[in-house]
Amino acid sequence: MKHYPWLINPYKIIIQKHQAKKTHHAFLIKTIKGLKVFTLIWNISKWLLCNKVNGIKCCEKCHSCQLMTSGNHPDWHQYIKNKNELVTIDNVREINEKIFKYPQQGKNKIIFLSNIQKLTESAKNALLKTLEEPPKKTWFFLIDYNNIIINSTLHSRCLIYRLFPPQEKNSLIWLKNQNLFNKTFNVISLRINQGSPISAKEFINNGLWEERKNLFICFSKSIKNQNLLKMLPILSINNTLLKIDWICLLLFDAIQVYFNEKRKLTNFDQSELIQFFTQNYNYFTLNQSIQSWNKCRYRLLNIPSINNELLLLEQLLKWEKVLGFIV
Repeated sequence: MKHYPWLINPYKIIIQKHQAKKTHHAFLIKTIKGLKVFTLIWNISKWLLCNKVNGIKCCEKCHSCQLMTSGNHPDWHQYIKNKNELVTIDNVREINEKIFKYPQQGKNKIIFLSNIQKLTESAKNALLKTLEEPPKKTWFFLIDYNNIIINSTLHSRCLIYRLFPPQEKNSLIWLKNQNLFNKTFNVISLRINQGSPISAKEFINNGLWEERKNLFICFSKSIKNQNLLKMLPILSINNTLLKIDWICLLLFDAIQVYFNEKRKLTNFDQSELIQFFTQNYNYFTLNQSIQSWNKCRYRLLNIPSINNELLLLEQLLKWEKVLGFIV
């Protein structure tokens, strides 16, 4: 927890709710990816399972704490360990078998679902029945990374806790403590990654900053030559969906400048490109461009076996027409 200062206060709040017996058997955390919410839930679960808690801290010495530390606690049940893994109705049946048994360590049982978007429809319906009348000594922790309420009934069966990213100034301090000293890099990386310090750190360290830089160099040359097809090779090789996101963020920056909202620009290092779009196109054309790219992104993500390069070629040709490069 000490490595993630933004988790300290949420941990205290949730533990204090348990101490005051004002919590709920099902806790749904709505958040964004990249805040290490797993660490938060794991520490709360460790406290709930600890046999000798000391205030808001677990003892770290009892058998239950040792089992949690080793990752072998029989009353801690985590589902969705892999990002492509789905929770099926069979998994919910397995959950039901576990929760209606007495806890092996005699205290509590924890069920952790790390992404409710991974629930199949049948699993979701079965889970609703489980959450309606759960047995005693059973705590559910669920994570929702989607801001849209996809199932109001599921939300109504849980206590909702919203975990927001830290303030930008606090995230910048954390990134500086991680030996990342370029403030421009840090601010832009934070804004690209919805304010997540961990995602921003990975963005810089894992080569995505360089990929973004190269994309915009190519983008600038393509704009000057009025030939967007030159972007096809760099768009189609790696991280295509991310690159579409970066283009859309730059277009959104142009919209913000169009309405004199310059304080929170994401790509403020790309002022020449932003200025080009602001000076040459109105809000409707910029918005049409974003919608067109989002449609392309959706098709790339959701249509199996689609020819990515062909779809990107089609999109670039359409965009050339929208921008008036071709008649």
